[in-house]
Amino acid sequence: MKIIKILGALLLLIVIAIASYFFYLKSSLTPSYNGEINVPGFKGEVEVYFTDHGIPHVYANSEIDAYSALGYIHAMERLWQMDLLRHVGGGKLSELFGPDMIENDKFLRTMGLNTYAKESAEIYLKRNHESLPLVQAYIDGVNSFIDNNPKPLEYVILGLEVEPFEIQNVFETLTYMAFSFSNAHITDPVLTELAQKLDSVYLDDLNIYHYKNESTLRSFDDRYSLQSEKAMSIMDKLNTSEFIGSNSWVLSPEMTKNGKVILANDPHIGFAQPSVWYESHLNSSGSEYYGYHIPGAPFPLLMHSEKHATGITMFENDDMDFFVEEIHPEDSMTYMHEGEWKSIQSREEIIEIKGEKSVSFSVRSTIHGPIVSDILKDEPLEDIVSMHWVTTNHPSYMLESIYGFIKAESMEDLEKACATIHGPGLNIMYGDSSGNVAWWATGKLIKRRHEQTSKTFYDGSTGLNDPDSTYSFNKNPHAINPPWGYVHSANNQPDTVDGVLYSGYYLPDDRGERITEILNEAQNLTEDDMKSMLLDDKSMMYEATKGIMLQAIKDTENGDLLRALIQWDSKFDRNDFRPLIFQKWLNEILKAAQKDEVGDEMWPMYKRSHTYKVSAEHLIKNSNSKWWDDIETEETESRTDIIQKSFKSTIEDLTNQWGGDYTKWKWGDAHQLTHKHALGDVLSFLNVGDFPVSGGNEVLNNMGYTYEESQNQTIRFGPSTRRIVDFSDVRNNSWSILPTGQSGNYFSPYYDDQAQMFANGEFRKMLMNHEFIKQSENKLVLKSKD
Repeated sequence: MKIIKILGALLLLIVIAIASYFFYLKSSLTPSYNGEINVPGFKGEVEVYFTDHGIPHVYANSEIDAYSALGYIHAMERLWQMDLLRHVGGGKLSELFGPDMIENDKFLRTMGLNTYAKESAEIYLKRNHESLPLVQAYIDGVNSFIDNNPKPLEYVILGLEVEPFEIQNVFETLTYMAFSFSNAHITDPVLTELAQKLDSVYLDDLNIYHYKNESTLRSFDDRYSLQSEKAMSIMDKLNTSEFIGSNSWVLSPEMTKNGKVILANDPHIGFAQPSVWYESHLNSSGSEYYGYHIPGAPFPLLMHSEKHATGITMFENDDMDFFVEEIHPEDSMTYMHEGEWKSIQSREEIIEIKGEKSVSFSVRSTIHGPIVSDILKDEPLEDIVSMHWVTTNHPSYMLESIYGFIKAESMEDLEKACATIHGPGLNIMYGDSSGNVAWWATGKLIKRRHEQTSKTFYDGSTGLNDPDSTYSFNKNPHAINPPWGYVHSANNQPDTVDGVLYSGYYLPDDRGERITEILNEAQNLTEDDMKSMLLDDKSMMYEATKGIMLQAIKDTENGDLLRALIQWDSKFDRNDFRPLIFQKWLNEILKAAQKDEVGDEMWPMYKRSHTYKVSAEHLIKNSNSKWWDDIETEETESRTDIIQKSFKSTIEDLTNQWGGDYTKWKWGDAHQLTHKHALGDVLSFLNVGDFPVSGGNEVLNNMGYTYEESQNQTIRFGPSTRRIVDFSDVRNNSWSILPTGQSGNYFSPYYDDQAQMFANGEFRKMLMNHEFIKQSENKLVLKSKD
């Protein structure tokens, strides 16, 4: 009995100690939203008012102080995220997480992200652009927070220190952003293998560029898809926000009830915690804007002022080419190019590893770029494959470009800033108080000898397909004040460039069709109409294919279910059972039609490519496609056979998963949103969710997932914000929402306070009304410590 009492007392002491430590951490690590803080380097006082949901409104007498304050606040709220992004862009994840990340770092460094960021920072410093003092002030503010405050919770858990930030880190963050836009490293290796494995008729049916008589490869290797698998697995392990898609439209005054421009935008980015954007409102020296920042970068990609607003979507242009190199039979460091043998260049990379000795490895490169096949050490390709990427082959002006967004005094100024962006490919959406609406596709577009073959590997030895020139910016797709009254972008195929239909990884037309369907029938639109559009979940895919699919099952024994599918309004409502049936049925059809040809090993990579999405409608509408026949059977299957078989398996599987009464099934039970923290696999309390949500693949409320056989369809990406700027009253009637919250600090009240609102489709105001802002109870004063 005495021993039990002693053990009980010890247990109680342990519980008290843990609780005490937790409350100590909470009290010391919770961000300060009130009071005065002395910070080195400030020239004068900066007032920061935090309104509802933790949005900071910065008031400073100088731009230098405003950006120092912004850097301090970013670090206060998002230091872990900022540090993680610079480690990704620098290929230094092993410094944070240890040896498990060595292969990730090798991949990122082979792609050249770290060297490009370093070179970009050096060139930017030499250019001495007028934005440089503001960038340096921002860095100083970040470091002031690091020097004068406890480390965030993640550092306590991992036992890490925080290194000071420098300008190179800004470029590491921006370069990673550019890399995450690219789809080529996943798609091209798969399509290359399919191009060699299958008759060209199969690829014609996928609606991608491929000429039957235009061979682009010298040899065959059935392991090209390993490059896709490597890239896909590494991107998944990063637990950072991958840039994927987006919707945006800007309405001219003729289309709105109040006769003023309205801009709507919801960039589609991989969900994570913290959210990708940090909102802030800066006022200094007569300059004012409300911006969405990537923490770690001082200038906002998304912004608005009283005069103008910008939004972005992903252009999805093909800015990456792969080349099969001819290696000398007796010298592995020599390759053939344009009739002569040339030396392969090599650089050594040293990876520092948490808790272990550093390791080094070599990155080899040819005239085309780094040899990316070297990453595949376990099952190397017989061929040597190099990669040319537009982003790392041109100087970066991204900081100056985004700075130009906030400083623009006219539409022409904004266009000039767009012209300096070489990569990644972005659609910059624009509207202003003068009634202008515009859209520019930015990025240097490669002039290719055969645009139609850009998604398969080239023969690098001839030099015939070398990307030696690009189009001038004025040839890029764009629209300025079009007569139809609006501009829009949903990652779909743009118009021709100099008569050439430019290759890309464009997404299906579904969202673009839905936008134009709504706008072409509407008039006198308001911000409430824009909210409804951003939340619209009507599936244009079902609208386009339901006639064929339902005709194939017209003799089904379950007449009630058939009638329910006929009557369905095609909307992916979380409380409806029909989206659950359609999404599984569609994927069962594609699997039954294509997996036998694609193969088990390549199938997961193929499903992640944009080709899988783009080809679906074209395939279902083509009754004569070779894909319908199952090559593993003696019979010749038809489209109807596959659709019927897939419907039967769909209902059987869903019944096993959700029960026999299909009217009780709910899309939201399977389609749930979790915002994962980088440490969330181990420390699940850092995650935010689960939330049953409406929406789905390629609807305007684009809650995207890669179909899995399990009950739950894990949502990978979706709106990183839903944002509306209304120039009829821009200070009081512009709206927004974030997926989780402003803060990345677990102890902050703003860590997840918007998560349920986001899942419910709610909005909150983007305040620029000074009188209302300054009534906030949360006021933080930052002033000089000197």
